Amino acid sequence: MNRRRGAAYAVAGILLLLFGGRWAAIRFTEASWFAGLGLGPVYWARFAHDLAWQTALMLVAALWYAAQTWAVYRSIGAVHLPRRVGDLEIAEAVPRRTLRWIAVGTALLLGIITAMTFSDVPDLVSLYRHAVPLDIREPILGNDASFYLARLPLLEALHLVALVMVLFGIFVSTGLYALTGSITYGDRRLRATPHARGHLVVLAGILALVLAWGFQLDAWQIVGGGGSARGAMTAADRAYRVPASTALAALALVVAAGTVGSLRWRRAGILLTLWATLAVAALLGRYVAPYLSDAWRGRPDRAVSLALAQYADRYSRAGLGLLDAVRPERLVVTPTAPPESLEALGRELGGLSPWDVEPGALAAALNGAVPDTGRARVWTTSLDGYPGSAGQPVLTALAVPETDQLEVARAAHRPDWTELHRGPLSWAGDPVAVAAGGRWAGGLVFLGQLSPVGDSTTAPVPVARAAGRIRFLAHAADPAVVGPDEPPPAGGPLGLRLGGFMRRLLLAWALQMPPLLDRRTSVADRLLVWRDVPRRLARLYPFTTFEAPRAALVDGRLLWIADGYLVSERFPLAEQVAWNGEAVNFLRAAYLATVDAVNGATRLYLRPPDMRFAAELAAGTGTPALPSDSLGPDLRAHLNYPEQLFAAQAEMLARHRGDADMTAEPWIPAGGASGTERGAPAPPRGVTVLAGIGGEAPRLWRLLPLTDAAGNRLVAIVAGTCRPDGTPWLRLLRLPEAGFPTLAAAENRLSASPTLEAAVAEAAGADGATRRSIVVAVPVAGTMAYVQFLLASRRKGEDPLLPRAMVLLAANRLGIGDGAAAAARALVTATPSAAAAAGSAAALSDARAAFAAMDSASRRGDWVAFGRAYEGLRRALEAGAARGKRP
Repeated sequence: MNRRRGAAYAVAGILLLLFGGRWAAIRFTEASWFAGLGLGPVYWARFAHDLAWQTALMLVAALWYAAQTWAVYRSIGAVHLPRRVGDLEIAEAVPRRTLRWIAVGTALLLGIITAMTFSDVPDLVSLYRHAVPLDIREPILGNDASFYLARLPLLEALHLVALVMVLFGIFVSTGLYALTGSITYGDRRLRATPHARGHLVVLAGILALVLAWGFQLDAWQIVGGGGSARGAMTAADRAYRVPASTALAALALVVAAGTVGSLRWRRAGILLTLWATLAVAALLGRYVAPYLSDAWRGRPDRAVSLALAQYADRYSRAGLGLLDAVRPERLVVTPTAPPESLEALGRELGGLSPWDVEPGALAAALNGAVPDTGRARVWTTSLDGYPGSAGQPVLTALAVPETDQLEVARAAHRPDWTELHRGPLSWAGDPVAVAAGGRWAGGLVFLGQLSPVGDSTTAPVPVARAAGRIRFLAHAADPAVVGPDEPPPAGGPLGLRLGGFMRRLLLAWALQMPPLLDRRTSVADRLLVWRDVPRRLARLYPFTTFEAPRAALVDGRLLWIADGYLVSERFPLAEQVAWNGEAVNFLRAAYLATVDAVNGATRLYLRPPDMRFAAELAAGTGTPALPSDSLGPDLRAHLNYPEQLFAAQAEMLARHRGDADMTAEPWIPAGGASGTERGAPAPPRGVTVLAGIGGEAPRLWRLLPLTDAAGNRLVAIVAGTCRPDGTPWLRLLRLPEAGFPTLAAAENRLSASPTLEAAVAEAAGADGATRRSIVVAVPVAGTMAYVQFLLASRRKGEDPLLPRAMVLLAANRLGIGDGAAAAARALVTATPSAAAAAGSAAALSDARAAFAAMDSASRRGDWVAFGRAYEGLRRALEAGAARGKRP
């Protein structure tokens, strides 16, 4: 062996050791982690499944590219490379064996790249194999909805694989033929040898077959959420795009046959005519004809439009789940409230928390109130209802502190490895409970226990939980080491034993933690990896997407609870909504995952009502979900309405309204105006309130108001809660025709009040700072209450902002107090003259809000919104003029 070959082998060995060793170390760590959870067979079954399909894809791609490179190799007579010997330059022929190995190596490399690029194919195969019918059949092509959700994604991925392979095969073959002189250009003519021409024509025929497959997929994609009306089909989709896709698929088959036949005819004109016809037909059928139909035909047939609108309404509701039975309910509320209802108003508004309306304020207040532990903290705060001493639920915020890894990384003096991975900084702190309802005024009120909610305290007292450290966290967390002197928690995983040198080397290599090899650890230590809830759930249940976990005390244990979603943009005939930056039209909160914060015991449940599609999907991956009847009564009591599902459903209900008239203007989710940015509406977000909505017993509701199409008044409230058995319950509460102002208009009315200005000045003092929360609307005690919280600090920049007062606008009166009851009592002092002045100020503030909306719409070029704001300005000015003429 000469030196050059030895050096090449050494370099190849080092690369193989680096990349292959890292891959083996990661697989070893994953297998050990699954085995520690008692799921070793599940891991190896998934590993074998993924490896088999990725290998199959690599082999198919490698064989395809090998066929192309081998065809080029067969056309090569000899390849000569220049070589200098002394003063002479000679052309030395490259051995045929070397050319063969170059062709094989190139094909193998391209096959590996293809398999790595389409690494999601095994997951799509698993989804395809374990799909079951949803018993929802679309009427256009007659397919069940599960075909679009579970099978169409795999067909799309395989089509993309085939298209990329064919196009890249043509590119590689053409380039190699050009390099070897089989394709030349001269005298304004392109010349090719018969071998090269035959090879490229066959590839063109295969490309036509792939295009035919793609045109057939286009028809399914249009029905499966790919239409022109934000996902749903339009008349042009039904009349042109779907039939054109089927016709183009047939035409592409004819072009494929004609392309292969041109090998016999040897006429380039016929080949060019076939492909030009296909290109023109695709352009006309898919784009030009539908566009002209929409532009020139005018309004489509009313019967067709109504049928498509009904399809969009029905399937859009079905795609987001639980919306089929949601129809508008009449909510009995009035703009005025009798004095005898003010006590009930204050009592029910006690279930509204400033910590939910202004979420970041609680974390800042806790940092100032809980003794400093010498670390940067990030808090996970969860709002929930816990049984009170009288048996009624009490609104409570449960807060768990963790080390802020981002702040630690930015710190000038970073703690050492031992502090971060086996010291106090690696674990969560003791959870505390804070009164979130009517007892918040003036600062934090801590609770001593939650079973039931006990007496309040002025100092943070850890609430009752299972013995042991909180090892499993809600935020990103590095691996942690547990020493042998710490007894393992009962009933939970023990972590990975470090063991001997080779085992520690693999773990350190996979996790990039060299200290696992030195004296800071020992063979008896145990290693906790992937202990933050998001990554833990993503590895155990990759078939679903989880939202951020929240904390709850269940049967005396601290549990992290996360809702799991099935998401797709391929539900048939359904419009799409925005969800986490994506456009989706299928969203189901089908799962519920719990993780014990002390021992890490993880459970996956089907969320009621059980969905067979979700159950089969989980079982097919080896981690079957427990049925919903396995949920204990204490856990069911903490099943809140899934927040991300609520936002998407509210948007869809606003769009479709639920009226019999499918052509009615859609409603708009309302956002509260920020107290720091006048006229700039905040993004719509729901608010949580513990109250009896619509005559129901007090329970935790998620509320989001809707405005009319012009954005001038509130028209409905979307309300979501969970029944005692854990089943989500969504309601659309229609408001009377009486003029209930929007949140932005209510905020402007509050801003124009001298009473509020005096309260702000008093709360801030000479050296303090203030902030007003967004405005929220809550239908309670037979009226609509508009609430804003006033937060203040005595020393600006030093003390946290704490809630000081509730600002309440109800029954055309303004009340301010240090709690809900006090604000409701203050409404009595509002005189009719003050109410009239408030009405005049209201007209002016409405006009200001409308003008701000006009200015914002003109800046972004939204002239439809500009017209709506203009109408609102005109009505506000007319109302002000009418008030000015009254005696």
